[in-house]
Amino acid sequence: MDDLYLPELEAAWELDTGFLGCLRDGLFDRALFGDFVTTLTRVRVAEEALLPARFVTLLWFIPLFMEWQTERVTATCSHEEYSLARTRIEQQLERILGFP
Repeated sequence: MDDLYLPELEAAWELDTGFLGCLRDGLFDRALFGDFVTTLTRVRVAEEALLPARFVTLLWFIPLFMEWQTERVTATCSHEEYSLARTRIEQQLERILGFP
């Protein structure tokens, strides 16, 4: 199977140390963001691959979750910067998961 970087994706959701976990506390950490985007860009999935449920679980919720955190992160980054970050992540998710 292609390398799905499951440990790194799991780590991104950790409350105190992961990019997505920090967003929950209203903290947009640029270094963690860079690491997270790098991980997403490394993920390669063959078009015919069946994906593990845990992998899909870790990814599908990200856009909705990030939308919910928009107001919380305005103290640590501008709305424009956050919007651009969300777009970069969503582009990677589209590449990884594809479209129906």
